[in-house]
Amino acid sequence: MMRFNKIKFLVGLIIFGVVTLSSNFAYAIVEVDKKNNVKQERHIIKLKKHKKNKNQKIDLNAQKEYTNNVHSVFSLADCVNVAIKYNPAIRAYLCDEEVYKSKIGQAWANFFPVISAGIDIQRGGQTYSKNVIPYGGSQYATTGYLPNISGEMLLFDFGKTKATADMVKRMYEAKQADTKETINSVIYNIKTTYYNVLFAQAQVHVYEDTVKDYELQLTQAWGFYKIGKKAKIDVVTAEYNLGKAQLNLVKAKSVLEIALVQLSRIMGIPEYTNYELSDKLLLNDYKNDIESALTTAFDVRPELISARKNVDAAKMNLRARRRDFTPDLGIFAGYGNQLGNKYNMYSAQFGAGLNYSNLNLMRVKKEIDEAKASLRKSEAEYEDAKLTVYLNVKKNYIDLQTAKQEILIAKLALDQAKEQYRQVTGRYKAGVGDAIELKDGENTYLNARLDFYNAMLNYNVAAASLEKEIGLPIKFSDELILDIREHY
Repeated sequence: MMRFNKIKFLVGLIIFGVVTLSSNFAYAIVEVDKKNNVKQERHIIKLKKHKKNKNQKIDLNAQKEYTNNVHSVFSLADCVNVAIKYNPAIRAYLCDEEVYKSKIGQAWANFFPVISAGIDIQRGGQTYSKNVIPYGGSQYATTGYLPNISGEMLLFDFGKTKATADMVKRMYEAKQADTKETINSVIYNIKTTYYNVLFAQAQVHVYEDTVKDYELQLTQAWGFYKIGKKAKIDVVTAEYNLGKAQLNLVKAKSVLEIALVQLSRIMGIPEYTNYELSDKLLLNDYKNDIESALTTAFDVRPELISARKNVDAAKMNLRARRRDFTPDLGIFAGYGNQLGNKYNMYSAQFGAGLNYSNLNLMRVKKEIDEAKASLRKSEAEYEDAKLTVYLNVKKNYIDLQTAKQEILIAKLALDQAKEQYRQVTGRYKAGVGDAIELKDGENTYLNARLDFYNAMLNYNVAAASLEKEIGLPIKFSDELILDIREHY
């Protein structure tokens, strides 16, 4: 009869534990995932598809498919997509997300049963001296095996676990926003580097044209010198100008190579160099106004979202610390047996109760004070982040407007420099102008071309900077700032 009761008790204990474990597990999963189905663009706008389809998530173990045996043509969008897939900074933040996601489950684990089990080998008995029993001796000596198993489970803790889990959940959401901010920064770096590569290519083209022009001028100087129309100084000057132009061309090609290396580095494929770029510097006008830009930034900027989530996490932390004064309601059960000894005794226990675990009122009070200070700090950091975003959006908006005007002014100066160069070149060919006048006209035209490309670069970089501060791509119209039909 005793044997039957013991087995019945163990079976009942196991069934009760399994049922309670399943219910708590379901409750925890529901709480964790209840609000996780809101809009979460993991990669700003272009990455929504990765969130909708789990099979399209970023593979943290993805193998890089680009080798120098294969030639590629990258648009700006291609470079962004490659960077999102391979950039190590993004991958690191995605792993950080997973760390905090696991912490949510760790917090809810307080409601899961805690099981302890073991087995001891014990020898016991009583030995008497000669004063008690003549010649001394043992009354008995036994050797036994003592298997034991016990478990306890928290049923209710007056919201302490939930507050802690909510705090970690907000921290996880803050990490998601940090990942978006990192993607935002990587996209900005891709765009600025991409535009710098395009500027470096234009710079190489300008210096190649300059070398061709000086080669032609050297040929003309030699021709004039041979027929006696020009002095030898014109030939020397033309040779010097050609040599300097060739040196500038070498430097420009070096700048281009470095810019390409930087672009490959940001994309996360630094060894890959066998590619070319398909886009050009943009000259489209923009549609945004400052008020809509600020409104959008305050709503979607990942940095602000992260700061808000940190404030929420600090509130949850304060709530959890205040509930440290409350007890825990739990159940416990245990079973032990002494097998192999003379008496073969066993024991079992089951119960429930309220208890405090290591309650230190002074420590709890100070932890509450710390949580209050952390909350005030988080709120101040959020307000500071708002002010920073406000300042940066307005500054970059003004920079974009200024860059737009610079393009128009640089284009006008370029047209004037080109006309001046045409005139001095014609004068020199006619034998009227001199080498100094020709060199001045060439330098003016060269600098005007570079200034124009630089103005285009500044406009594109200003647009990328404004996009970064807003947190979303800005809208461009189909209208151009100016229509360029001739390649300068």
